[in-house]
Amino acid sequence: MVRAALLVSLLSLGPVSLSAVTAQAEEHVVIILDTAFFPDTTILRPGDVVRFVNESKQEKAIIHVEGVWETPSIATGDAIWVTITPDMIGKFASMSGKRIVGQLLLDESSAADEEVR
Repeated sequence: MVRAALLVSLLSLGPVSLSAVTAQAEEHVVIILDTAFFPDTTILRPGDVVRFVNESKQEKAIIHVEGVWETPSIATGDAIWVTITPDMIGKFASMSGKRIVGQLLLDESSAADEEVR
């Protein structure tokens, strides 16, 4: 119960700004559960960081469904940080145990910002 309350408290913090200078990278947290990613969809900008936190009962690796990227195995209770580049957008999955799927989507306003520059 305490663990669930802590998880909800952490999730309510939202994205964390990593830089207050010109480019503001955000940190997004994706929790790996036994049967799903939470959230299952993350909207971000290139340069943002996704922290995958394994709260499942077994070690998990994350793999882009088109093979663009993958993480090393993440032990239960551990996390890994991944800096996102434009080619990393799309669906990702974990095949350990039940197959679970999530996705990274590009913030459309960031694409418009790039065209203006």
